[in-house]
This record gives sequence, C-alpha cells and structure tokens, in this order.
Amino acid sequence: MPRLGALAVLSLLFLVACGPGEQEITPDQAAVFAEPVDVELVVPAERNAMAYAVERIEAPAGARVRLVMDNRETTSRAMVHNVVVVNSAAAMDRVGQAGASAPNNIPDDPAIVTYTPLAGPGEQTAVVFEMPPPGTYPFICTFPGHFQFMQGTLVSTPPAEPAE
Repeated sequence: MPRLGALAVLSLLFLVACGPGEQEITPDQAAVFAEPVDVELVVPAERNAMAYAVERIEAPAGARVRLVMDNRETTSRAMVHNVVVVNSAAAMDRVGQAGASAPNNIPDDPAIVTYTPLAGPGEQTAVVFEMPPPGTYPFICTFPGHFQFMQGTLVSTPPAEPAE
C-alpha cells in the first residue's frame, strides 16, 4: 500500500507540473514541427469553448504547409480539438458525424484532405501537407459534438507568379 500511495503522489505532482501551456510532445509531432515548410497556418481554439478563434486561413496552392491546431489556451478537459479539412461543404456533416465513433475521431472518408491529430487542453498538434488546387476547403473539429460549432475555411490561392 505505501508504494501505491507514493505513486499516486508522484502522478499528482506530474499532472501539476504539466499545467496549461506545457506540453509533452511526441517524437512524431516533434518531427512535424521540425519539418521545413513554406507556410505555417495556425488555428487557435477559443479558450474553453467549442470554437475556433479564426474562421479563415489561406496559403498558395502547391505550398508545403504546416497546419497547427493550437489548443494551448484551453484548460477544460472536455475541450479536445483537431482540424479536419474536407474537400466540400457537402462532406462536413458526414465526416463530422462519422468522427464521433472513428478511431482518434478521424473517419476513413475520401473527402478528407488532411487533418491534425487531436490536441488536448494545453497542447498543440500539427500536420504537414501540400496545399490542394485553388479553391475553398471547409475545416471542422471531429471530436464528438464539436463539428456543428467548430467550422472554418481553408482558402487555397493561385500560386504566385515566378519573378522574372
């Protein structure tokens, strides 16, 4: 029993030490954040709410982009978020609803362009991808019950003309 008590105290100290804004990053995510990119797009969450702090992000088509889900201002354990980019508004409900029961809340759906892993309170996650052709691409959070409130638009602009 004393051994179990000591483990409980150590666990509590660890949780207190890793408060909001302090994140233990996985090796996979460390590699994603270290990758060279043309553009970094950050989608912050509203503190302790089912809402993104931005509604629109953009980058040129063909650019190598790091898409970041920034959930560092959140402290509520219920506010786990991701960013899932889909190819059309028609796919939003289908993907959002399927995310509730899918592994890691990411359904196997061909409409998904890219997605970040889930970011818990005080965390940020990212994915690196190539921007799709010019157009608008909706994004949602697929954590259960969030997609109806957490929506935005990724705009892929025409690539810049090369300088002569």
